[in-house]
Amino acid sequence: MCPYRIFFVYRIHDLNYLHVHGMEMASKKLFTVLLYSPKDSIDLTVQTGHLPADLLTVLEEEKARIDQGYYDLAQWEYQSYNEQLH
Repeated sequence: MCPYRIFFVYRIHDLNYLHVHGMEMASKKLFTVLLYSPKDSIDLTVQTGHLPADLLTVLEEEKARIDQGYYDLAQWEYQSYNEQLH
């Protein structure tokens, strides 16, 4: 199992930053990371030295999806209990 899971991202276009929200799966702790993102392309070399190596690895692996908007809050859909299925 991947040690970190990204839930969603929201962008602050005027400031060239975005927030990544997710969970550290082993301890079930939520996290939020502020990343520099000029021109909607995250730069993992700026102010990321304090992040855990496993989290940086996940961010590097998911960089293309983050940049393309896959995790954007506008795309996020929650899953709720479906009475028809239960």
